[in-house]
Amino acid sequence: MKQHPYTIQNIDLHDVCAQFGTPLYVYDAQVIKRQFENFHTAFSGIDHKIMYAVKSCTNLSIMKYMRMLGAGIDTVSIPEIKMGLKTGFKPEEIVFTPNVVEFCEIREAVELGISINIENLQNLEAFGKEFKDRYPVCIRLNPNMLSEIDSGKANLSSLNFASINKEHYDEVSEKSVAAWHNQSKFGISLIQFDKVLTLVKKYNIRINGIHLHSSHVILSTDVFEKGVKAIFKIAKRFNHLEYVDFGGGIMVKHHPDDTVIEINEIGAILKKEYDKFCVSFGKKIKIWFEPGRYLMSESGCLLARAVVLKTNGFINFVGTNTGFNHLLRPMMYDAYHEITNITNPDGELKKYNIVGNLCEIDNIGTHRLLNKVRQDDIIMIKNAGAYGFSMSSNYNTRPKPAEVFIINGKAKLIRKRENFNDLIHNQIELDFNQFQ
Repeated sequence: MKQHPYTIQNIDLHDVCAQFGTPLYVYDAQVIKRQFENFHTAFSGIDHKIMYAVKSCTNLSIMKYMRMLGAGIDTVSIPEIKMGLKTGFKPEEIVFTPNVVEFCEIREAVELGISINIENLQNLEAFGKEFKDRYPVCIRLNPNMLSEIDSGKANLSSLNFASINKEHYDEVSEKSVAAWHNQSKFGISLIQFDKVLTLVKKYNIRINGIHLHSSHVILSTDVFEKGVKAIFKIAKRFNHLEYVDFGGGIMVKHHPDDTVIEINEIGAILKKEYDKFCVSFGKKIKIWFEPGRYLMSESGCLLARAVVLKTNGFINFVGTNTGFNHLLRPMMYDAYHEITNITNPDGELKKYNIVGNLCEIDNIGTHRLLNKVRQDDIIMIKNAGAYGFSMSSNYNTRPKPAEVFIINGKAKLIRKRENFNDLIHNQIELDFNQFQ
């Protein structure tokens, strides 16, 4: 079968698949560096730090590369913190931003010397009782940024929260923003801010950071500007403030028609408000960001093999040797990923449903025009660098794929493919003879 070259850094991906097998995650170092530099440039007029969101792609080699570029890391679990320390990040280069975790995790992060970000009143009070002003802490707020929320005008009972949380690229409406913030479990709501101040005063808690929770689901320039103004107004209440953390949530296009926020636009918005704040506050503070998707999404693809071609009389199916156990986003978030047949790019265009091999509804992409697919063609699923492998599972007792990093024109294995022993190594077989 004739193969057409499809390359990353002049390496034919068919050769990469032949060497490492499929399904296979592949990441391009050049794209990661480009995105990192674009992000840095957009906020170049501000004293800022990029804290890579480890959860987006939890791989030691990717973390080491981010460190080489100059990033810190945003972590959400103790193992992620330990991975960061293992890969050479200093404790002060790591922020711990967990969600509804036991306080013992926060205590352990303090013992490791990590910057702490607390997002609920219960843990903030526990922190105050134990550490008082001996250890600084950042508080994560859900700022309910639109006035209709505060005024109670939003009719949230009529909104479909499941739909709101699906990934989309449409213009963001005030109604959807209101709904998203009011159903989100992330951060301390501004309606509880008086309780935050009460706890801070009661335990003499040293607040050195304010974190604005946002999300790709609701992020727009108008929403961002309102959030910036709201958070800077709040930040003036804390004399020990050292930084404001604007989190992540900045999207990249998955489709040419996608509407995404322009990073240079929000850079200009932030610069204006940042300068005004520093003058009124009497000193300069740092600005932190926690990008994951923006840095990683476009760098990665999932390569799978077409193994079964079938039809039900109405739909032509391309059955692949992957599924939502490897890339959950299409089924969980209704996320769109461009899909390409890289082996037969000149073939006749036909409409297919591209599906996985799990015993479930397992759509990777539906009603897609692909060049004619033949058995064993390599199917590329694009924009899979973020929240791909890191959300994978062993559902249906299937092993996770390998990961490859292409850097300086060389393809390097950075995670081995799992095998049968990996799937069962933590299981303990009982001897049922003892129960007879």
